[in-house]
Amino acid sequence: MQFLALFLLVAPVAYTLAAPDPTTFCLPEKSTALIFGLTSHIQANVSIDFTQNKFVTVTAQGKRVSDLNTNITYLVDATGACTKEPLPVLGYMTRCLPANSVFLGTVFEGFVNKVNLNAWLIPVNKDTNVTLLTYTEPGQTDSYFLLRRDDAPQGQRIIFVSNPVASIADSSVFNVPAVCPDSLAFSLFHKLSV
Repeated sequence: MQFLALFLLVAPVAYTLAAPDPTTFCLPEKSTALIFGLTSHIQANVSIDFTQNKFVTVTAQGKRVSDLNTNITYLVDATGACTKEPLPVLGYMTRCLPANSVFLGTVFEGFVNKVNLNAWLIPVNKDTNVTLLTYTEPGQTDSYFLLRRDDAPQGQRIIFVSNPVASIADSSVFNVPAVCPDSLAFSLFHKLSV
């Protein structure tokens, strides 16, 4: 309901088009943005590098580096202490929208230079869905998302994205300490799965 309210708030004119090909909506190869958790009340800088297939979320408390190749997340606190754990389902991220994405519609935003905002539903698994509000600047091929809502058994998470740019100022943000033991939850998971 909150997503629908925000969707309608930013849309002076809403309309429905034939569904575009979701696989043509792709994030830049590298990007950085500021995010605000509307449900968790957090603020973070997020950098994504699809050449490494990693993304990192940096807050005052530390950083969370997620490796999409290994499905491992490294949690590094402000002191530099590190633990690792499985990438959560809510960490789901791809460069381009998957083919099974469901087009929900398009709205215009802006009065002078209109920008198309496209809403998408991505079924991650039988229990989890991601809803995105994406935009592509006129004359550009890369897309960005402004709003992301994750619905899962663990609850709902809504993130607003601000000031995305197609670059990363400092790629060392993806570095993790050489010593990074399993978190307690990861250790228990391994024991239960053996």
